Amino acid sequence: MKVLRYPVRSLIGDYLRAGSGLGVGAVVLVSAPSDSMAVVVIFGAIAVLFAVFGLRTVQRHITEAALSKKGIACRDFRLRTIFWQDLDRLKLRFYGTRRRSSQDRSNFLELTLAGGGTSLSFESSIEGFELIVWRAAKAARENAVSLDPTSAGNLLGIGIDADEDTPPPEGLEPEDL
Repeated sequence: MKVLRYPVRSLIGDYLRAGSGLGVGAVVLVSAPSDSMAVVVIFGAIAVLFAVFGLRTVQRHITEAALSKKGIACRDFRLRTIFWQDLDRLKLRFYGTRRRSSQDRSNFLELTLAGGGTSLSFESSIEGFELIVWRAAKAARENAVSLDPTSAGNLLGIGIDADEDTPPPEGLEPEDL
């Protein structure tokens, strides 16, 4: 079993953005005249939006994903597990302005897995992301899961062929997972 987490260094910027946005919204709300309903609504919404973003960042900070031969388990505010034999959906989405290096932090991928009534999502900043994608693609192939063209293309973009057995990422033996 391999346990994977989001590195703190990848979350620092999100914490700073959440704190700054929440701070600006709160300062304006506290200093705004009480009869200025438009300011209260606009900056109240901004403060709530950044507070939710901050909670999402905390969720990623505490997330642990355990990858094994049998499946993947994710613990954050709750524990969810998908067994590879139950995997029935895999989506890999690219978010960014244009495709560049897979190490480019301004772009990211998001993997969504579903099976057995459970859904899990992982952003590419989690340690071992390509390992999770590789193992999920293997399970999808074994379960004859049909992939949408976008997901299949994004898999190819990181060197994983959805239709053929692709070697695992460096440093991992296939029998490990």
